[in-house]
Amino acid sequence: MLLILAAVTISFVLGEDGIINKAKEAANAMNNAVANDQASLNNLYNELNDIMNGIGGSGEEGDSNSETNTEPEPPEEEGRPIADLVNDGTIKVGDYVAYTPTGESSYPVDGTYSGTGTEQVINKESLNWRVLDITDDGKVRLISANPTEAEVELKGANGYNNAVYLLDELCNTLYKGENATAKSLKIEDIQNKMNLSVWNYNNYSGYGSTYNPSNKKYPLIFAQEMGQTVNGKSGSLDLSEQTSAMTGTGTANTWTVRYTYWSKYMEASNYVEPVYHELFHTAETGTYWLSSRCVHVTGSPAKLAHFYVRCVSSRNVYGMGIFSSNGGGISDTYHVRPVVSLESNVEIDTSVAGKDGSSPDKAWIIK
Repeated sequence: MLLILAAVTISFVLGEDGIINKAKEAANAMNNAVANDQASLNNLYNELNDIMNGIGGSGEEGDSNSETNTEPEPPEEEGRPIADLVNDGTIKVGDYVAYTPTGESSYPVDGTYSGTGTEQVINKESLNWRVLDITDDGKVRLISANPTEAEVELKGANGYNNAVYLLDELCNTLYKGENATAKSLKIEDIQNKMNLSVWNYNNYSGYGSTYNPSNKKYPLIFAQEMGQTVNGKSGSLDLSEQTSAMTGTGTANTWTVRYTYWSKYMEASNYVEPVYHELFHTAETGTYWLSSRCVHVTGSPAKLAHFYVRCVSSRNVYGMGIFSSNGGGISDTYHVRPVVSLESNVEIDTSVAGKDGSSPDKAWIIK
C-alpha cells in the first residue's frame, strides 16, 4: 500500500503534468512576456528618441528628406517694442535702458559759431540713460542720467546766435545710434512736465510783456524769433529751434521786444510727477545748458535787452545772459545734457533675468 502511495506521489510531482513541470512552464511564459514587454518599450524609446532628434515623425522610415539635429535649438530672445512696454507700464519713466550710441567719437565746436574764436573738441562719453517720456508719434526718449563731464563755452552775439544749433549738433553727432537720434535737453522739456497749478511760469513778472529798449543792437537770429518784431517784421522761429548756423549782429531802427525769460528754484511739487524733479535736478555734475534762447529786459523805462541761453544749475532753472543790446558780451562755460529719441519699434529683450530698469546695472537690454 505504501509503495502504491509513493508511486502516485512521485508521478504527481515529477510527471509530465506534475507540479514541477507546470512551474517550469509558468516561469517560461512569464519570461517570454517580460521579454516581449521590454522589446516593445525599447521600440517606443527609439521612436521617441528619433522624434526628439528630428528624425522621422511625419515621414516614412528611411525618408531621405529627414534631417538629424543632435542638439536642441536655443530658445529665442523675447523681444517687445519699447513703445509698447512704456505704454503698458512695464517700462516706467526713470527706468534705466542700456543704450549704446554709435555716433562719432568727438565733435569740434566751431569757434566762430560759439563766439569764442577757438575750436573746442568735445569727446563722446560713456553715459547711463533713463526713460524721459514717450512722444505723440511713439518715440521713446532717454535722458542722460547726468550731464556730460565736458563743457561748452558760449560767448557774445554769436554764442546766442548758435547755441541751439551747436548743442543739438553736438548731441546728435556723439550720441545718435541705430534707429535713434539725439538733441540737447530744451526748456520745453521742463515746462511740459511742470505742474502749473502749483506755479505757472506764464505768471512770472514781465513774462510775455513787450518793451521798446532804447539800446537796439541784437544778434541776427533774434529778428527770426517768434513774437519778436524788428523794423516792422515779426519772426516765427521757436526759441528752441535752429537748423543752420549764422553769425553777426544788427541794429534796429524800431523794435518791439517780447520778454521770454523766467527763473525758478524747483521743488518736486513743481512737476506732475516727482521723478521729473529727480531727472532734471539731482545730477551729480554742475550747471548744464539747455538748447533754448530767451530775452530779458532791464531799465525803467526799458533800456537794455539781454540775450540769454537757458540753463539748469542744481534746482534752479534760469538763463545766462551772454549779449546785451548795448553791444556788450560775456562768456559762460557749462555742461551738456543729451536726450536720445528711440524709434517705437526698437525692441527690448524681456527674457534677461534681473534686468528691470531699476538701476544702471539692471538696465533694460535693447535686443
